[in-house]
Amino acid sequence: MPLKGKDVYRVEMSENLSEDIISSLVSLYLPIIGNDAVLLYLLLHSEGRLQKTQEAHSRLFELLGRTPDEVEQARVHLEEYLLLRTFVQEGESRNSYIYRLNSPLPSASFLSSREFYATYVHAVGKKQAENSAAKFLAGAIAAEGYKDITSSVRRLPSEQDYEAAVDFQKVSPKYQFSENDISINFDYEHFFNTTSDVVFPNILRTRANLEEIGKLATLYGLSADRMRILVGHCVRLDPVSLDLERLKRSAASARPDITTAKDPYTLPPVSFLMAKQNGALVSQADKRILERLAMDMHFPNEVINVMIEYILGISDNRLNSRFVDMVAGEWARDGVRTREEAFAETKKKARSGTKKQEELPAFYNAEPIRNKNAVPASKEEIEAMKRLLNKPKGDGRNV
Repeated sequence: MPLKGKDVYRVEMSENLSEDIISSLVSLYLPIIGNDAVLLYLLLHSEGRLQKTQEAHSRLFELLGRTPDEVEQARVHLEEYLLLRTFVQEGESRNSYIYRLNSPLPSASFLSSREFYATYVHAVGKKQAENSAAKFLAGAIAAEGYKDITSSVRRLPSEQDYEAAVDFQKVSPKYQFSENDISINFDYEHFFNTTSDVVFPNILRTRANLEEIGKLATLYGLSADRMRILVGHCVRLDPVSLDLERLKRSAASARPDITTAKDPYTLPPVSFLMAKQNGALVSQADKRILERLAMDMHFPNEVINVMIEYILGISDNRLNSRFVDMVAGEWARDGVRTREEAFAETKKKARSGTKKQEELPAFYNAEPIRNKNAVPASKEEIEAMKRLLNKPKGDGRNV
């Protein structure tokens, strides 16, 4: 299908390019696939390293100085030599592409391949091919005078990467912002595909803004469609900016879209607390507590939910802010990051509490100290003590 300027793309890379790989691409692949294909590969590699969100193909056309047809032809050349795989998702107004870059063969592997080397000789001639081989294989054992009896290669090197056809739906583009991404569960792909540049300008789609959007949606159980509406209301045009504080307030005031799950511990924390309250809306004070756990302390949903359940169970169904902070601080220092670790932490605290209740001071069970020389009181002395204790106050008479 023909490329259009408004079609969007994302890039996935397998690895960084070493000096040998770059040399292989420029000196060995270039005569075979052409200048445009090499430039497209290098540009896509650069875009993949720096890309934060989808980009329009019009950017590729302008940076390369090539027409859509020329860019598409260059892409086909990359695909023919296993340097690129392309996935597409068709949309009503524009198509979305994922370009998955494969690393070029190292120079030694390229020159050792019959198919690649034969194609290279055909492109540059025997003299230049031997000249390249001499440069890249300097120091290798000379095979002159030997007969090559290697079995015929029936498949090009690296073709195993192409054995299985992969549908676009099985390719999951990853939007990684930081080490704390484990706490983000948000459909960025749908958000980008349904949010126009007018609603949420590209200049505002920074790493920080996208991370904040994902965290808020994850915490409050909001869908990509709901976040599109909220983000649109929080975009300012003069100057162009995203009011994150207003977005936080709007997200906190919205009713969760996600309220059920097969595993309740995977629910957004606000939805989980709603379930604990028999469907009653969560108060703003409790939402602020949950927001602090998710946004500031970076706890994953499952850990927050286990923590909330634990605290409610030991504090008469109350969420005291100071007590939650104390528990959260302990869990953070203990490095709790998974549900299993959270459950283990609650059991450890339960055992600790039981032990404290059962342990009594040493003197409680100690034998009373007795005076070996003590003489038991007589009956008359006991009666006199009773009269003394029962004597009315203010009576100064002697017993």
